[in-house]
Amino acid sequence: MCKKQGLKFLAVSMVSMAAAIGGVSVLAHTTLELPSVPEGARSSNNIIIGHGCGEHNVIGTSVVFPDGVDSTITVDGQPHTGALTDFADWGNSIQKNYSRAIFNFEDEKTDANGNVVGFWAGGGNSLPHHLNGYIPFRVGAITIKTDSCAASVKFHVSIVDVCEITAISGFNDETVNKWTLAGLGTPYDSTEDGAASLTITRTSALPESCGGTGTAVEVKPSAAQLNRDMPIKFEGNQVWPQ
Repeated sequence: MCKKQGLKFLAVSMVSMAAAIGGVSVLAHTTLELPSVPEGARSSNNIIIGHGCGEHNVIGTSVVFPDGVDSTITVDGQPHTGALTDFADWGNSIQKNYSRAIFNFEDEKTDANGNVVGFWAGGGNSLPHHLNGYIPFRVGAITIKTDSCAASVKFHVSIVDVCEITAISGFNDETVNKWTLAGLGTPYDSTEDGAASLTITRTSALPESCGGTGTAVEVKPSAAQLNRDMPIKFEGNQVWPQ
Protein backbone atom coordinates (compact mmCIF):
# COMPACT_ATOMS: atom_id res chain seq x y z
CA MET A 1 0.00 0.00 0.00
CA CYS A 2 1.30 3.48 -0.86
CA LYS A 3 2.04 5.10 2.51
CA LYS A 4 1.18 8.61 1.33
CA GLN A 5 -2.22 7.60 -0.07
CA GLY A 6 -3.01 5.44 2.96
CA LEU A 7 -2.22 8.28 5.36
CA LYS A 8 -4.31 10.67 3.25
CA PHE A 9 -7.34 8.40 3.45
CA LEU A 10 -6.81 7.73 7.16
CA ALA A 11 -6.48 11.44 7.90
CA VAL A 12 -9.72 12.44 6.20
CA SER A 13 -11.49 9.45 7.71
CA MET A 14 -10.60 10.25 11.30
CA VAL A 15 -12.11 13.73 11.42
CA SER A 16 -14.09 13.74 14.65
CA MET A 17 -16.93 15.91 15.92
CA ALA A 18 -15.83 18.99 17.92
CA ALA A 19 -18.40 18.25 20.58
CA ALA A 20 -20.23 15.06 21.44
CA ILE A 21 -23.99 15.11 20.98
CA GLY A 22 -25.86 13.35 23.75
CA GLY A 23 -28.49 10.72 23.06
CA VAL A 24 -29.27 7.05 23.04
CA SER A 25 -28.08 4.97 20.09
CA VAL A 26 -30.77 3.44 17.92
CA LEU A 27 -29.84 -0.23 17.76
CA ALA A 28 -30.94 -0.86 14.19
CA HIS A 29 -29.29 -3.07 11.62
CA THR A 30 -27.65 -1.58 8.58
CA THR A 31 -30.06 -2.54 5.82
CA LEU A 32 -31.64 -1.47 2.52
CA GLU A 33 -34.32 1.20 2.48
CA LEU A 34 -36.25 -0.87 -0.10
CA PRO A 35 -35.58 -4.55 0.66
CA SER A 36 -38.05 -5.69 -2.00
CA VAL A 37 -38.65 -4.36 -5.52
CA PRO A 38 -40.78 -5.66 -8.43
CA GLU A 39 -39.10 -7.19 -11.44
CA GLY A 40 -38.60 -5.10 -14.53
CA ALA A 41 -38.58 -1.76 -12.68
CA ARG A 42 -35.49 0.36 -12.19
CA SER A 43 -35.41 1.87 -8.71
CA SER A 44 -33.40 4.20 -6.49
CA ASN A 45 -32.40 2.74 -3.14
CA ASN A 46 -30.25 3.43 -0.09
CA ILE A 47 -28.04 1.53 2.29
CA ILE A 48 -29.21 2.76 5.70
CA ILE A 49 -26.46 2.74 8.32
CA GLY A 50 -28.34 2.25 11.58
CA HIS A 51 -25.72 3.14 14.21
CA GLY A 52 -22.05 3.31 15.01
CA CYS A 53 -19.75 0.87 16.79
CA GLY A 54 -20.96 1.50 20.30
CA GLU A 55 -20.20 5.20 20.81
CA HIS A 56 -17.71 5.30 17.94
CA ASN A 57 -18.70 7.11 14.74
CA VAL A 58 -18.81 5.37 11.36
CA ILE A 59 -16.04 6.57 9.02
CA GLY A 60 -16.91 4.36 6.05
CA THR A 61 -18.90 1.43 4.73
CA SER A 62 -18.20 -1.45 2.34
CA VAL A 63 -21.00 -3.22 0.44
CA VAL A 64 -20.89 -6.46 -1.59
CA PHE A 65 -23.67 -8.03 -3.68
CA PRO A 66 -23.45 -11.69 -4.79
CA ASP A 67 -21.87 -11.80 -8.24
CA GLY A 68 -23.85 -14.87 -9.31
CA VAL A 69 -20.69 -16.54 -10.62
CA ASP A 70 -19.71 -18.83 -7.75
CA SER A 71 -22.57 -17.86 -5.46
CA THR A 72 -24.59 -20.35 -3.44
CA ILE A 73 -28.08 -20.67 -4.91
CA THR A 74 -31.00 -22.39 -3.20
CA VAL A 75 -34.57 -23.03 -4.32
CA ASP A 76 -37.02 -23.35 -1.44
CA GLY A 77 -33.99 -24.06 0.73
CA GLN A 78 -32.57 -26.79 -1.50
CA PRO A 79 -29.23 -26.41 -3.33
CA HIS A 80 -29.40 -25.49 -7.00
CA THR A 81 -26.48 -26.70 -9.10
CA GLY A 82 -27.31 -24.60 -12.15
CA ALA A 83 -26.62 -20.95 -12.87
CA LEU A 84 -28.31 -17.82 -11.55
CA THR A 85 -29.38 -17.10 -15.11
CA ASP A 86 -31.80 -20.04 -14.75
CA PHE A 87 -33.92 -17.63 -12.71
CA ALA A 88 -32.94 -14.01 -13.31
CA ASP A 89 -30.99 -11.64 -15.52
CA TRP A 90 -28.65 -10.19 -12.88
CA GLY A 91 -25.59 -9.01 -14.77
CA ASN A 92 -24.54 -5.40 -14.23
CA SER A 93 -27.63 -4.34 -12.24
CA ILE A 94 -26.14 -2.19 -9.44
CA GLN A 95 -24.79 1.34 -9.79
CA LYS A 96 -23.55 3.69 -7.06
CA ASN A 97 -25.23 7.11 -7.03
CA TYR A 98 -22.81 9.94 -6.32
CA SER A 99 -23.33 11.63 -2.96
CA ARG A 100 -21.22 13.63 -0.52
CA ALA A 101 -24.01 13.95 2.03
CA ILE A 102 -21.93 12.00 4.56
CA PHE A 103 -18.58 10.90 3.15
CA ASN A 104 -16.18 12.61 0.73
CA PHE A 105 -14.95 9.57 -1.16
CA GLU A 106 -16.71 6.65 -2.87
CA ASP A 107 -16.34 4.19 -5.69
CA GLU A 108 -17.82 1.07 -7.22
CA LYS A 109 -16.31 -2.41 -7.01
CA THR A 110 -16.21 -4.36 -10.27
CA ASP A 111 -15.41 -7.90 -11.36
CA ALA A 112 -13.09 -8.96 -14.18
CA ASN A 113 -15.83 -8.23 -16.72
CA GLY A 114 -16.48 -4.72 -15.43
CA ASN A 115 -19.78 -5.64 -13.75
CA VAL A 116 -20.49 -3.74 -10.52
CA VAL A 117 -20.49 -6.15 -7.57
CA GLY A 118 -20.55 -3.58 -4.77
CA PHE A 119 -19.33 -0.19 -3.65
CA TRP A 120 -17.80 1.72 -0.77
CA ALA A 121 -18.01 5.20 0.73
CA GLY A 122 -15.86 6.84 3.40
CA GLY A 123 -13.51 9.61 4.44
CA GLY A 124 -14.06 13.25 5.22
CA ASN A 125 -16.81 13.61 7.79
CA SER A 126 -17.84 10.76 10.06
CA LEU A 127 -21.40 9.65 10.73
CA PRO A 128 -22.35 10.34 14.38
CA HIS A 129 -22.83 7.02 16.14
CA HIS A 130 -26.42 7.78 17.18
CA LEU A 131 -27.69 8.89 13.75
CA ASN A 132 -28.83 7.09 10.59
CA GLY A 133 -26.89 7.52 7.37
CA TYR A 134 -28.11 7.01 3.80
CA ILE A 135 -25.78 5.73 1.05
CA PRO A 136 -27.61 5.96 -2.32
CA PHE A 137 -27.43 3.51 -5.22
CA ARG A 138 -29.56 2.40 -8.15
CA VAL A 139 -30.97 -1.04 -9.00
CA GLY A 140 -31.49 -1.82 -12.67
CA ALA A 141 -34.60 -3.39 -14.15
CA ILE A 142 -34.01 -7.03 -13.18
CA THR A 143 -36.31 -9.58 -14.82
CA ILE A 144 -37.18 -13.07 -13.65
CA LYS A 145 -37.03 -15.71 -16.36
CA THR A 146 -40.56 -16.27 -17.68
CA ASP A 147 -40.01 -20.02 -18.10
CA SER A 148 -38.82 -20.49 -14.49
CA CYS A 149 -41.00 -21.18 -11.46
CA ALA A 150 -39.28 -18.49 -9.36
CA ALA A 151 -41.77 -16.26 -7.56
CA SER A 152 -38.93 -14.26 -6.00
CA VAL A 153 -35.15 -14.03 -6.08
CA LYS A 154 -33.47 -12.84 -2.87
CA PHE A 155 -29.90 -11.53 -2.92
CA HIS A 156 -28.05 -11.50 0.41
CA VAL A 157 -26.09 -8.24 0.63
CA SER A 158 -22.95 -8.16 2.80
CA ILE A 159 -22.11 -4.86 4.51
CA VAL A 160 -19.36 -3.86 6.93
CA ASP A 161 -19.52 -0.43 8.60
CA VAL A 162 -16.03 0.77 9.54
CA CYS A 163 -15.44 2.84 12.67
CA GLU A 164 -11.65 2.59 12.74
CA ILE A 165 -9.15 1.56 10.08
CA THR A 166 -7.33 -1.52 11.36
CA ALA A 167 -5.89 -4.80 10.21
CA ILE A 168 -8.20 -7.82 10.28
CA SER A 169 -6.68 -8.69 13.65
CA GLY A 170 -8.10 -5.42 14.97
CA PHE A 171 -11.73 -6.23 14.15
CA ASN A 172 -13.96 -5.90 17.23
CA ASP A 173 -17.20 -4.27 18.34
CA GLU A 174 -15.52 -0.86 18.55
CA THR A 175 -13.91 -0.91 15.09
CA VAL A 176 -16.44 -2.60 12.76
CA ASN A 177 -20.10 -3.57 12.52
CA LYS A 178 -20.48 -6.65 10.33
CA TRP A 179 -23.89 -7.06 8.66
CA THR A 180 -23.00 -10.26 6.88
CA LEU A 181 -23.67 -14.01 6.84
CA ALA A 182 -22.27 -16.47 9.35
CA GLY A 183 -20.28 -19.58 8.58
CA LEU A 184 -18.69 -18.66 5.23
CA GLY A 185 -15.19 -18.84 6.67
CA THR A 186 -14.08 -15.25 6.01
CA PRO A 187 -12.82 -12.52 8.38
CA TYR A 188 -15.98 -10.59 7.52
CA ASP A 189 -18.44 -13.23 8.80
CA SER A 190 -20.96 -12.30 11.48
CA THR A 191 -21.42 -14.55 14.49
CA GLU A 192 -25.01 -15.01 13.27
CA ASP A 193 -26.66 -14.23 9.96
CA GLY A 194 -27.24 -10.48 9.78
CA ALA A 195 -26.83 -9.64 6.11
CA ALA A 196 -29.12 -7.17 4.40
CA SER A 197 -31.14 -8.39 1.42
CA LEU A 198 -32.65 -7.31 -1.86
CA THR A 199 -35.60 -9.38 -3.10
CA ILE A 200 -36.86 -9.20 -6.67
CA THR A 201 -40.55 -10.15 -6.76
CA ARG A 202 -42.23 -11.63 -9.81
CA THR A 203 -45.01 -9.73 -11.55
CA SER A 204 -45.38 -11.96 -14.61
CA ALA A 205 -47.57 -15.09 -14.65
CA LEU A 206 -46.06 -18.40 -13.62
CA PRO A 207 -45.89 -21.18 -16.25
CA GLU A 208 -48.68 -23.75 -15.94
CA SER A 209 -46.03 -26.38 -15.24
CA CYS A 210 -45.36 -24.69 -11.87
CA GLY A 211 -48.72 -25.90 -10.58
CA GLY A 212 -49.86 -22.43 -9.53
CA THR A 213 -47.22 -21.99 -6.83
CA GLY A 214 -43.86 -20.38 -7.27
CA THR A 215 -40.54 -21.07 -5.61
CA ALA A 216 -38.30 -18.83 -3.47
CA VAL A 217 -34.77 -18.49 -4.82
CA GLU A 218 -31.96 -17.19 -2.61
CA VAL A 219 -28.46 -16.12 -3.66
CA LYS A 220 -25.52 -15.85 -1.24
CA PRO A 221 -21.95 -14.71 -1.98
CA SER A 222 -19.09 -17.16 -1.88
CA ALA A 223 -16.24 -16.86 0.61
CA ALA A 224 -13.87 -16.24 -2.31
CA GLN A 225 -15.94 -13.28 -3.47
CA LEU A 226 -16.13 -11.68 -0.02
CA ASN A 227 -12.39 -12.02 0.48
CA ARG A 228 -11.85 -10.42 -2.93
CA ASP A 229 -14.50 -7.69 -2.94
CA MET A 230 -15.01 -6.57 0.67
CA PRO A 231 -11.71 -4.64 1.09
CA ILE A 232 -11.75 -0.91 0.32
CA LYS A 233 -9.29 0.36 -2.29
CA PHE A 234 -8.54 4.06 -2.65
CA GLU A 235 -6.72 5.30 -5.74
CA GLY A 236 -5.73 1.73 -6.54
CA ASN A 237 -4.38 0.86 -3.09
CA GLN A 238 -6.06 -1.15 -0.34
CA VAL A 239 -6.61 1.04 2.71
CA TRP A 240 -9.00 -1.22 4.66
CA PRO A 241 -8.27 -3.66 6.16
CA GLN A 242 -4.67 -2.51 6.54
